[in-house]
Amino acid sequence: MNFLIADHHENTRHQLRNFLQQQHHKVYEAKTGKEALQLFKKEMIEGVFGRLDLPEVDGFTLLQSVKKLKAFVPFVAIASDDQKDTILRSFSMGACDLLSHPLSHSNLHQSLSRVIQLNEDSKFSVYCLDNSIFESRTLELFNDFEYVNQIVAFMTRNLPSFGILEEQELFAINMALVEALSNAIFHGNLEVSSDLKQQRFERFREEAEQRRQQEPYCHRRVYIHYEISRNSVKYVIRDEGKGFDYSKLPDPTLPENVFKESGRGVLMIMSFMDEVFWNTRGNEITMIRYKKHGMNPFRMPPT
Repeated sequence: MNFLIADHHENTRHQLRNFLQQQHHKVYEAKTGKEALQLFKKEMIEGVFGRLDLPEVDGFTLLQSVKKLKAFVPFVAIASDDQKDTILRSFSMGACDLLSHPLSHSNLHQSLSRVIQLNEDSKFSVYCLDNSIFESRTLELFNDFEYVNQIVAFMTRNLPSFGILEEQELFAINMALVEALSNAIFHGNLEVSSDLKQQRFERFREEAEQRRQQEPYCHRRVYIHYEISRNSVKYVIRDEGKGFDYSKLPDPTLPENVFKESGRGVLMIMSFMDEVFWNTRGNEITMIRYKKHGMNPFRMPPT
């Protein structure tokens, strides 16, 4: 494996480097958090041993950056025994293990064994994903409009592995789903008028915040069901509002409607999805995207 040691203490780096090299692993070293982050972005790092009180960029920032860039890479935090709060914080941020000074041979072996096992597990998870042929999930959500982007990112994270679209197309489909989910919450469940949004966005959000605490809006939920296969992905989003007459929607593709805020969301949805339709009540939208011709739905498993 390729390991990164981030520690400003030369003795610690020396001890870790010798130990890992004796186990036939490749080692990269950094004295600062900034240098470590640069190396992590440049090299194929499979495991990190990082001191939490690094200079320039501290270990917590490094840990957060590592998890953001490559969530499956194990991170072993290095700290002192008396730093209890620091230790707990590192675990809550995703550290898989802790090494404390002075480093013992036994603890080094235990940490390395855990990192290797986690690395193998993550490769197996990616392998399973690359060989998956169908995924289905149903979500029941509160009207937490501040989490819409995170929810959508969760629902689309596996699309490239299924070969439905390319990585660079994720932004477009995310925007379409954000619009559909936002419509279900704001206009469906909370019944906030889009006219208010055009007049003053801050007032629109204030009204939505008030309504989700009031009857009957506070009890309404949004239901999402999606299915991903090697040929297509289907998203169904249903709210518990009164619905609307979708037949009266102005055609968002007409030149006179393209720049209208009220139809922007529908335009995004229809421009990226291959099929879009509503149920009779108008409180449920179904969106389907098909795999485009020439895309390879299979990827080689990691080596």
